[in-house]
Amino acid sequence: MNRQQVLARLVLFEGSVNHMYRCTGGEVTAGVGHAIPVSGDALRLDWQINGRKASALEISSDFASVRAAAKGMLPSHYEPLSVCRLSENFLTQLANEDIAAVEAALTRAFPAWHSYPEPGQEALFDMAFNLGMAGLRKFPKLLAAVTAGDWATAAAECERQGISPARNEATAALFRSASESE
Repeated sequence: MNRQQVLARLVLFEGSVNHMYRCTGGEVTAGVGHAIPVSGDALRLDWQINGRKASALEISSDFASVRAAAKGMLPSHYEPLSVCRLSENFLTQLANEDIAAVEAALTRAFPAWHSYPEPGQEALFDMAFNLGMAGLRKFPKLLAAVTAGDWATAAAECERQGISPARNEATAALFRSASESE
C-alpha cells in the first residue's frame, strides 16, 4: 500500500483540521479524521495555544465546547469554539500513526492482505479508516469478495451511506483497478 497516496486521499476526503470539530457521525475529531471519543483522549495530543503548550484545563474546555455543539457542520463552524491548535508537523505525524494502526488492523483481519493488489488495499483501507473495523464488518458481501479476490464485486458492494458520492466512486474505482491489475 502506498502510504503517501493513502494520506493524500485521506486529506482530500477527510480534510486536515488543526482544531477540534464534530464529524458527520458526531464524534469530536481533529487532524485527518482522527476521532477523539473522550476528553482524556484529547489530552494525549500536542495542543498548542499561540506557540505554548495548552493546559489540560484548556484542552478539556475546548473538548466540552465542541462536544456540546451541533454535529454535522463544516469544521470551520467549530473553530471559534476552541483556542487549542495542532501544528502541521503534528497533524502529519498523527495521520501517519493512524494510517499505520489501521493497516495493522487490516493485516490482522485479512491474512492475505500483503498479497492484495495495491489499489484493492487502498480501497479497503479507505473503508476501514472511514468506518472503523466494526463498521467494515457490516459489509459481509464486500468482505467475502475481497477474501475471494473478486475485486469487481467488491467495487459493487463498497457504497457507504453518509459520505460524499465522490469518495464512494473513488473507492469503487480503486477496487475496479485492483481487478484490472491482477
